[in-house]
Amino acid sequence: MAILAISYEFGSGAEEIGRAVEAQLGYEYIALGRVLDEAKKAGGTWERFSREYGEGCPNLWERYDWSFMGFMALAQSLILGHALRDNVVLMTRGASYLLQDIPHALRIRVVAPLERRIERVMARQEISRDTAKLLVRQADWEIASVLRQLYGKKWDDPEAYEIKFDTSSRPMEEILELVRTLLAAKDRLKGPEAQRQLEMRALAARIKAAVATNPEFLIPTLEVEVQGEGILMRGVARSIREHKAIDRAVRAVCGTVPVTCEIHYRGIKSVKPHRIR
Repeated sequence: MAILAISYEFGSGAEEIGRAVEAQLGYEYIALGRVLDEAKKAGGTWERFSREYGEGCPNLWERYDWSFMGFMALAQSLILGHALRDNVVLMTRGASYLLQDIPHALRIRVVAPLERRIERVMARQEISRDTAKLLVRQADWEIASVLRQLYGKKWDDPEAYEIKFDTSSRPMEEILELVRTLLAAKDRLKGPEAQRQLEMRALAARIKAAVATNPEFLIPTLEVEVQGEGILMRGVARSIREHKAIDRAVRAVCGTVPVTCEIHYRGIKSVKPHRIR
């Protein structure tokens, strides 16, 4: 079945849409808290970052800190792992970007005017208007900041979604009916090639997480992406020994998929790429 990724403004009613799809179509609802709980299972540093990421957004130092980048690689790998199962609702930050160009993924954005969102949060949480306004504005700022720092995009970038719903201007049932129709159309686009595309993207994320979360490595830059029928990895290592250790870590994850490695060393401008498998 298709995948539903929801980008949303806090208090817009997106959660209600996601839960309705879960109930009506038998989808599994995956919220940010679920991903953070799974990341905690890695223990140690990842448990701390899971807690802190759930509470806010990274500052400039954290954005380039090895631990934070490792945690984000782990979180992205978990999100794509859920996407591989299909018929899931992903209410996680960045899912729309991670699933861009995946044929059977429907990426929607749910919005509402600020005052309507404040009223919704007031009613749902039984809090004052001032408190609700503070929560909404804080949530907006945190989500926008995280997406800008991690993906270099604005949270309302049109590339992040295929259709936008304003819950203040359309009845919820009408929105749900259209979402169901769009999901059915997306479901027809799923095939071996589309699934393979998603599997390769998930594999690239797993490889990146395997390297970025390994405490033995300290790689200031690391990019892992799908390239044709294989994976391309670029980065900077401290030494030949570390480079060989990275190769071993990748080999344990990539299976039979070829991985081209373009790891450079500090102070050396060019190193000949090599095939790990």
